[in-house]
Amino acid sequence: MRNSTLLCLIPLLFAACQKDVLPALVKEGWRVITIAPSTAANIQALGMGSLVVGVSDWCAVDDYSDLPRIGGLGSPSLERISELQPNVVIVQGRQAVLEKYCRQNGIYFMSFTTDSLDAWRQEIRWLGNAFNCSEKANSLISDFGQQLQALGDDEWRPRCLLVAGRKSNQVADLLVAAQRSFLTELLEAAGGINVLADDGDYIYLQEELLPELNPQIIFELHFAEASKPPLDIWEMTFPHIDAVDNGRIYNLFNPQVLMPGPNMVKTAQAMSDIIRRQKPVQ
Repeated sequence: MRNSTLLCLIPLLFAACQKDVLPALVKEGWRVITIAPSTAANIQALGMGSLVVGVSDWCAVDDYSDLPRIGGLGSPSLERISELQPNVVIVQGRQAVLEKYCRQNGIYFMSFTTDSLDAWRQEIRWLGNAFNCSEKANSLISDFGQQLQALGDDEWRPRCLLVAGRKSNQVADLLVAAQRSFLTELLEAAGGINVLADDGDYIYLQEELLPELNPQIIFELHFAEASKPPLDIWEMTFPHIDAVDNGRIYNLFNPQVLMPGPNMVKTAQAMSDIIRRQKPVQ
């Protein structure tokens, strides 16, 4: 009877402890589902894209376009996940229902909170260790750092506003990057200064504060190209802000522009190019 009871407890002990065990225990036959679009891009950048069997509805990595979609972080399809038979599930943020499901079914569950460049480096190292590609991970981190260091211009550091979202064709409901966002780190590497001093990652900015902030450059970051030139929209409401008055409003759009993934350096390079072009003539 004692042995029988112990055998019954083994699955429960495994489920309780697996959070602290790297999926490197699965030496072969990895089947990875990631509900984190940025993590999907990171895995692809490490050359391990073939391990992925399912992605979120919001995944924008071209190489995963034919993979099954299993919903988003808010409501993942457990039925679809079960059909794909993963042994590793990775998310960004908390998903208690999915974590419980994975524990009950012996699936390794990993949750990242990648909201800074340092957190991105930690995620890349974890993925490299987990999937036996540490050399590639270290190389990716090193190349990224070298490319960032090559950017920027210490002679002119303009005040910039980073707009991550707003109402369509209106300067309203502005979601902007604050000091703890990885976008601010990219901006600083590119040679700019975030006009927002708020100690957070993103905030909804009250529009009446814009004249006081008076950014010299406004970057709008979108997943797709805007249907209407942003300068036209800003001129209707805030024509006297420095950035608007001088025509310094720029769209930076690509499917991964708001994700802390391998394409971050492209965003920083685009910011740097714009800042250099707008440098005042001495």
